[in-house]
Amino acid sequence: MASSASVNNPNPQVINGLLAKLTDPDPDFRFMSLNDIHQILTKAKTEFLQHDYNISSRMADNIIKTLDDQNGEVQNLAIRCIGPLVTKIPLAALSTALDKLCMVEMKNSVDNSIPSLALRTAISSLQRPVRGVAPSKEVVETYSVVSRVVIPRILGYPPQSNASHKTAGESRGILEKNRDPTAESVDVLIEVVRCFGPMLQPLEVEKLQDVVVQVLERKTTTSPVKKRAVVALAILAPYLSSEVLDGFITKIQKSLKQPKLSPVMRRLYISMMGSLARSIPFKFGDYLPQVIGFVLSPLSQEELQSQLDAVSEGNYQLYPDFNEVRESALVALESFLASCGLQMRDYTDEVIAACLRYLKFDPNYAVDEDEEMDEDEDADDDGIDSDDEFEGDTGFDDDDDASWKVRRCAAKALHTLISTRSADLIENGVLYRDIASPLVKRFDEREESVRLEIIGAVSLLIRKTGEGVIQSISADDESVNTLGLSRKRRRQSSGGVAYTNKAPYLGATGLTSPTRESVPSTGPRADLSKLTPQIVKAATKLLKGKQIATKQAIVYLLDDLISVQNGGLADYFDQVMPPIIDVTKGMTGTASSTSISLSGAASATATTLRVAVLYFTSTIAKTHSSSIFLPYLEKMVAGVVAAIHDRFYKISSEAIRTAEELVKAITPPRARLTINKYKPELQKLYEVIVDRASATDADTEVRQKAVQALGTMISRTSSSDGIVLIPSTKRQAALQLLLDRARNEILRLQAVRAIDSIAAHSTIPGSLEPAWTQEVSLELCAQLRKANRALRGASIQALQHLILSPAAKGHIEAGTASEIVTAILPVISANDSYLLSPALLIIAQLQLEHSQLVSSSTFVEPLCELLKKNITGLALESLVTLVTNVGQSGMGKPLMQGVLRIGVAGDPTVIGKVAGALFVASHGQVGVTVESFIDELSKSSRLTPPDTSRQSLALAILGEIGLRLGAQSRLQPKIFLEQFHDEPDKVSVSAAVALGRAGAGNVPVFLPTILKAIKKPGSQQYLLLQSIREVLHQAIASSTDIRSYENEIWELLFSASQLDDNRAICAECIGRLAIMEPKSYIPKLQELLRDPSPVFRGVAVQALRYTLPDSDESFDLMLKTVLIDMLLTVLSDQNMEIRRLGMTALNSAAHNKPDLILPHLGELMPYVMAESVVKPELIREVQMGPFKHLVDDGLEVRKSAYETLYALMETAFSRVSSLEFYDRVIAGLNDENDIRSLCNLMLSKLIVIDPEETTRRLDTVAECYRKTLSTKLRDGAVKQEVEKQEEAIKSVLRVTLLLVEKTKTTLPSATIGSVGPQVPVQVQQTVQNPVWQQYWEWVNKDFERQLKALREENKEMGM
Repeated sequence: MASSASVNNPNPQVINGLLAKLTDPDPDFRFMSLNDIHQILTKAKTEFLQHDYNISSRMADNIIKTLDDQNGEVQNLAIRCIGPLVTKIPLAALSTALDKLCMVEMKNSVDNSIPSLALRTAISSLQRPVRGVAPSKEVVETYSVVSRVVIPRILGYPPQSNASHKTAGESRGILEKNRDPTAESVDVLIEVVRCFGPMLQPLEVEKLQDVVVQVLERKTTTSPVKKRAVVALAILAPYLSSEVLDGFITKIQKSLKQPKLSPVMRRLYISMMGSLARSIPFKFGDYLPQVIGFVLSPLSQEELQSQLDAVSEGNYQLYPDFNEVRESALVALESFLASCGLQMRDYTDEVIAACLRYLKFDPNYAVDEDEEMDEDEDADDDGIDSDDEFEGDTGFDDDDDASWKVRRCAAKALHTLISTRSADLIENGVLYRDIASPLVKRFDEREESVRLEIIGAVSLLIRKTGEGVIQSISADDESVNTLGLSRKRRRQSSGGVAYTNKAPYLGATGLTSPTRESVPSTGPRADLSKLTPQIVKAATKLLKGKQIATKQAIVYLLDDLISVQNGGLADYFDQVMPPIIDVTKGMTGTASSTSISLSGAASATATTLRVAVLYFTSTIAKTHSSSIFLPYLEKMVAGVVAAIHDRFYKISSEAIRTAEELVKAITPPRARLTINKYKPELQKLYEVIVDRASATDADTEVRQKAVQALGTMISRTSSSDGIVLIPSTKRQAALQLLLDRARNEILRLQAVRAIDSIAAHSTIPGSLEPAWTQEVSLELCAQLRKANRALRGASIQALQHLILSPAAKGHIEAGTASEIVTAILPVISANDSYLLSPALLIIAQLQLEHSQLVSSSTFVEPLCELLKKNITGLALESLVTLVTNVGQSGMGKPLMQGVLRIGVAGDPTVIGKVAGALFVASHGQVGVTVESFIDELSKSSRLTPPDTSRQSLALAILGEIGLRLGAQSRLQPKIFLEQFHDEPDKVSVSAAVALGRAGAGNVPVFLPTILKAIKKPGSQQYLLLQSIREVLHQAIASSTDIRSYENEIWELLFSASQLDDNRAICAECIGRLAIMEPKSYIPKLQELLRDPSPVFRGVAVQALRYTLPDSDESFDLMLKTVLIDMLLTVLSDQNMEIRRLGMTALNSAAHNKPDLILPHLGELMPYVMAESVVKPELIREVQMGPFKHLVDDGLEVRKSAYETLYALMETAFSRVSSLEFYDRVIAGLNDENDIRSLCNLMLSKLIVIDPEETTRRLDTVAECYRKTLSTKLRDGAVKQEVEKQEEAIKSVLRVTLLLVEKTKTTLPSATIGSVGPQVPVQVQQTVQNPVWQQYWEWVNKDFERQLKALREENKEMGM
């Protein structure tokens, strides 16, 4: 309508012109005028509206009148204009506009929800307060308008500003008594509380709560309105004062005690309590003992029996709304379990009884409970068509029977009970004794939505039983997760399926045939084993049915079962496999739209079921002996082959993965004795895998999986036992195909990994052709220049396995070897820790075959340059292996000259190790002698000042030579002892370490001298302890016999530990002694833990901690009997420092010996929880100059406790009570900075481990995070304080982003008005975690820049 210039630069004349056209008879003119106004309000400069009351008021009046337009698009656009309008007009005009929005009446429109939608849009667009932040002047003024105009209209009072001008009869309230409220009008109240809740006055909150209760109690209120009113009550609850909340709970109690309370009101009050429990769990938990009886009462046996008696007599109206009341009670019960878990523990038995009572509540389908299973046992399965079992589901249309909703709620409540209480109820057997069997019996439920809930609850119980048993989850197994899950209730079913995955791209190795695990005589796994026959019997019956959603849920359940038991279906193959094979072939049956819509399992289709069954088949192949499924192998292979040829890539790729697992199961070493029986099936799998790997028209994922499977097949048939399974011509064709695929950009990574697998498993000399070996080697070298880091890593690993493989020995010619070295030298120069170690080992192997390979300066210089960099761990060991091979080949002299030229430019420890190894491997033929190093040491010592770097280097070389040559070195302790100084400086420490290494090579000469010297008190004692530590370390590594000195060392160590400086190193040495002779020294350590001296107790605890990472099976057997007693002793010690050390020992045990402590966590956890609590008595005030500071003496032990909680979370979360654990994590978010950081890290893991409980705690997390983000540093804060605060803010924001992404709890960012009057999205969405919602909005506004940087950082890291 208006020109673009007028829209971009509006003035009062332009506005008046557009407003005049809003009354035009043509709706197109009205729409275009309104659209121009919308553009002006959203994009143009409209500051003049703030100063022109007349124009602002006229614009508001006309837009509000347009809400009653006859054209729906014009109404829609008018709502969109309201939001930006209220932010641009002055407060006086805003007050009038809001009042008119409250009073507008629809005369031309049939949609009466328009005014409420417009009012909600206006309120949500206003400036709002942020919890924890002082409101600005604009926010206070805006709230004043809302408080003066909107809230009175909601309550039915005249606005305060108009009180003198309006009569009582003219006053109209949005929710007043003489009007029937709508769901949209209740949403206005919700929006007011959501936006301005923190600023609401107590009287306003109380009155709003009263009006909501009036709406709920009004008989004419419709059900949708009551549901929204319950939501409104939940949003109001956090702002209710203790007195108001107490009065409200009392009112509910009194109402529920009325003898003639109507079922509708009873249901309503129970729903209110469930809503309050979800909204304010911590406050409501205090009232739970008072109200739980009112929720359990409707679920009692007495009321149920009364209903059943009335129904049997034909009196269906005696108890109206019976099902609805029970449904509300069970929903409330589930809320109590989820939100107030700790308070509900006292009512566990009553909850279980009530849920089981209504789990089988089906008055229209009478089956005697005692005869139910007997009938199943007597039934002839072969003579019954199980497909007809539930065919009545589709046609079931009895509107009067809503009992299935009650049963479904009972199943959900049991699901929540299992989820929140598994830590204790599984261990004491309650879940299996009381719940498991009734759930399994209800597998024959006729309503599919209920049946899926029941199956999901049993699956959850099985997974909870297996938590802590299954060690790892494959990162690649996402096909089932992405296709077959119902977002509503699957709750990570397939995610519970896991297996050991040593090499991420090779899958489980499957090198040994699975054996049936011995089931414990007692405990959860024993209970599961006893229940397995019943589960399988009920599950197989459902597998033969027609319902796809049910069959898919059963497949997931069986998958969980065999994953937890690592097998366990061997005795039931004849029952399970026939229907599984039918589905694999594509015979899935049918599913009616009715059953799918009722169950909520819309994602369950024939395709997802087939994918799930293929996954299940591969799990069977991994966890069961191949001899067990031999009778079904032919049919299994036929089904898998058919699935591989399926046109849908998800089915085909999953089938190839299943084929790979079958190949592992029927090839050596798993099937070494029966390989000929499987040869025909293996040939079929070979043909179809090669076909898919060589196809050009197949999907990329299918081809990648096929290449990987082909590598597995060739590698598993490369041993002496399996070489006959595939003819040599086919083998060479497959190898050539893999080489060709390694040159394909899309498939090269999978091809390289397949070649790696083949090279690692090929053991027969000559099984690989020399030409292929050389061609592949050069191709792998070419991949090292690619930018893809994963490809470079796989290529260097494959090249290492190929060069070291016996099958390729002698295949690499000198020219090829030279090219390989040339390609690898840039890798060495780059010093990439991921690639360096295998690169050095490749050259080391080639050096043995081609001795002249590394004699040139082009090789020596990069290798010597490497010594200037920081090299440790495997890379250093590989470098030593390389120089050793160079020395043994007689080419060590040039390399030694290069190493010595680097000299002090590198790390003396590294250069000493390399030079010493090269010297010994070359038998001294490197141009230098031992005496020359001794002379160098002497000369450097005589300089003024001494050349400490040269001294350290000479000492390191001599120590390495002494270690490797032993007595042949003719070195004496005096050479090293002369370099000891009074203070432990660089040279002294180097001398001490070198003395220890040389002493480990020649114990009879060196160790007596060291022990004699250490007895002398003085400053050199610490240095000699370093030497003893090195001797003990090398003695363990090389199994050197020092038993004749052990007792003397033990006594000397405890004597030296009296000094504080010596304590840590003495503890480490004592721990190494305990590893060497556990039978002698573990009992002594156990006695020392009760020694009166806190020094000896502390040393003993530290020694115990040092033993845990570096010990073997024989040590574990000795430690197993005493570890728990030792830990309990130190954790209960009176000395706080001993308890802190005990926490570190428990932390180490959780990381390194989880199997030893898991069974006893019930005894250990109370000590950890107690130490994680802030103790006020340990906080003291310290005067520092004019300032006073608070010092927390318990901080260190508390840090150790949280570190232990973190370790237990990673290894044994399922054995820990999640409710208490979360309480401690939440408390830690308000603790010191180090503990906060650790708790943030724990939350980032907990959202994956237990997403449901984490989601329930989001509001509390938001309060803690808001406090951290709102912390202001004092003026003049030092740099360290600023950096610490910035890091804390960054940590909080990073976890916030993760929680938002994982929980999906934030509301859409679009405004309500943009949705239009017909699709009010946010009105339909249940408001969840309101505090978290407000926190997220605040973070997005105030920390936008930091969030953007973090998102970009996560994107770069591939998160």
